[in-house]
Amino acid sequence: MVVTVADAGEAAMAADVGAADVGADEAAEVPDPAGRRVGLAVPVDLDAVRARLAAGQSALLAALVAGGADPEGFDQEALEATRQALLDKRRAGVARRWPALAAEPEFNARFLSWATGRPPAGAHADGLAFGDAHRDELSEDARVELLRARCARRRLAVLADRTARGALLALRAPGLGVVILRTSR
Repeated sequence: MVVTVADAGEAAMAADVGAADVGADEAAEVPDPAGRRVGLAVPVDLDAVRARLAAGQSALLAALVAGGADPEGFDQEALEATRQALLDKRRAGVARRWPALAAEPEFNARFLSWATGRPPAGAHADGLAFGDAHRDELSEDARVELLRARCARRRLAVLADRTARGALLALRAPGLGVVILRTSR
């Protein structure tokens, strides 16, 4: 009996099932387009199939967000378009979370350059890491925004941020909130 599979994911799974190592006494079942379950004559090791699928998914994810090598069998243009869409989404999330940082000149280009090949850590952590990497180039407003964020997660804090243009001192205490003191050079 010939089973046609409409979905590409099911087709890949069916190919893996057909090529899987013979293991357990269970016969694998693949749904046909009508929804009936059709038994295959070849017993399969579903754990091995799942392990190969997980490895393939990990390789694809690494290629899209962490600078990994492109996996075989994918359209390179589609991978690049997806990679750019994910970077743009990440940049937009950081811009929403960090408005003063996003107002910096050339933020979009500098952030995309910085984020390429780095796995995402969330808008908060990405903004802090990007700010740390470009601290000497940031305006005072962006540096204040970063200092406030670092203080916000602590009960008591005294943090300093020094650059050639001046220093910022952030103080946080219960009942006081966050106070930023500025000095110029």
